[in-house]
Amino acid sequence: MTVAQFFNQHSFLLAASVLLGGGLAFLIVRRARRALWFAWIAAAAIAIGVFFALRTAAPRAFETVADVQRAISSGTPTLVEFYSDF
Repeated sequence: MTVAQFFNQHSFLLAASVLLGGGLAFLIVRRARRALWFAWIAAAAIAIGVFFALRTAAPRAFETVADVQRAISSGTPTLVEFYSDF
């Protein structure tokens, strides 16, 4: 995995970490009141909750053509994705 792929795959987590870390540094430097600390804690809890809510199950990998045909003909929606690394 290249550095660009790592940042692409973890962009939400990294962006939230930078924003929360910046807010934490601001609170420490400014010696903020208790209400602002509670707001920061709430924002961190929401960010963590959204992170886990947006996670999806690992995609199914099909071993044979028969597995693919069975999945398509099962009556449930099926997404077939083709991609290239280039």
